[in-house]
Amino acid sequence: MDSFEALIGKNINDVVLNESTTFFVAPVEYFYKNCGKRYPASKFKLADLNYFDPIDFTDLFKFESILIIWYCNEIITDLELYYLSNDFDVLFMDYYRIKKAIDNGDAHKLREGDTKYLGASRLNEKVLQPNSDKLANRRELVLKKKYLQKMLNEMGFKCR
Repeated sequence: MDSFEALIGKNINDVVLNESTTFFVAPVEYFYKNCGKRYPASKFKLADLNYFDPIDFTDLFKFESILIIWYCNEIITDLELYYLSNDFDVLFMDYYRIKKAIDNGDAHKLREGDTKYLGASRLNEKVLQPNSDKLANRRELVLKKKYLQKMLNEMGFKCR
């Protein structure tokens, strides 16, 4: 872990982040609210969602943990190894809801609010979907900001 710890204080744009064979590597930007509390700047993309060949849950979450590289103003401030396996039950239920909507020809009705941690984030392009004559927005599977906020809260950051 020493090589990762050397990242703290470096500019995120100057660091080459290679995929790991044992965990996800996720650079996640955060900001501060006026009260000093940290919050994630955006969702974290896991994969593109192909309606006709959706990725299996086990392939989507092939690792039990995620190394989050938190950065603010382009400077890496913290590292966290977060165990996704603690939340696999919720993530699986979210995945099941998304997959069920696709299988039922209701991909056009998917909303990120339908799920808790794993979202099917909408993209602008419309595409065909299985079992329906309606077009649906393309989507990507993401870890929602709410889930990233949960991770931040569990880290117990102090207000600045």
